[in-house]
Amino acid sequence: MLKKLCFYAVLLLCWLSHSAYAQTQVQILTTNADESSGMLAYLTKQLKDEANVFIADTPKVQAELLIVFAYDKAQQLPTSRVPALFVLAQPSDISIEKNDGVLYWTPSLAAQLALIKEIQPAVNKIGMLANPKNEDLSWLRSFKQYALEQGVEVRVQTVDKSRIGRQVSDLAVSTDILLAQPDTYIYNRETIRFILLAAYRQNKVLIGPSPAFVNAGGLASLYASSESIYEELAQQIKQFISTRKLTPATRVKKMTVSFNPQVAKSLGLIIPDIKQVEQKIQKKELPSWP
Repeated sequence: MLKKLCFYAVLLLCWLSHSAYAQTQVQILTTNADESSGMLAYLTKQLKDEANVFIADTPKVQAELLIVFAYDKAQQLPTSRVPALFVLAQPSDISIEKNDGVLYWTPSLAAQLALIKEIQPAVNKIGMLANPKNEDLSWLRSFKQYALEQGVEVRVQTVDKSRIGRQVSDLAVSTDILLAQPDTYIYNRETIRFILLAAYRQNKVLIGPSPAFVNAGGLASLYASSESIYEELAQQIKQFISTRKLTPATRVKKMTVSFNPQVAKSLGLIIPDIKQVEQKIQKKELPSWP
């Protein structure tokens, strides 16, 4: 009897040891552990025994997968490293290796167009500002073609910061609505006030890709909540655990709508039911790109 108990005890210890060893080591690469604490708690709960998720500000030897948010951290990664899942607002000049994956948390332009059509169905001309430093504008050409197929013309103005107010005003005159992208060269604390004032003087509104635009004075935003991002991250990590591969590039699928009622009221616009708008957009078969 004692021998049997010893045998089962050894088996149990081996199983426990194997389970601990089998956990995939996932590192969140960040300089601010406090900002990532919510994500760490969510992933730890969702992944349970499948992965050991931890935070550190430099890549650790035991890490099998890196989750990278910070742009500066992405640029400091060594050339020889484990796969990394980059969580970005939009495509950038970060070096993406063959085994890496990218999760974009901003809505696609197609989804933003769907939002515009839901809140202002009569829109047929959209104005956009383009960054003169961005050499690759293929995404913008793709969107113009896609929008045209939806019956909407997209007019683009390359930004000259010395006369951005006049440029926005001219663009607003010739279009129905302005659509912003997550480009800090164009949209930042120094410029956003001038952009919004120039638009509102022409009774035109701005749609942005994050709640920050709505808080600043934009009409509406389609964005991914923290929980939606964490949920997508958990799915990507589970895929990596089972296949040892990452999806080269994808977007957060579940988006939330935010409105600014004060802006709508000042321009005499009627705000539709937010939940209904979200549901309608969610049901649409929209391309991830552009």
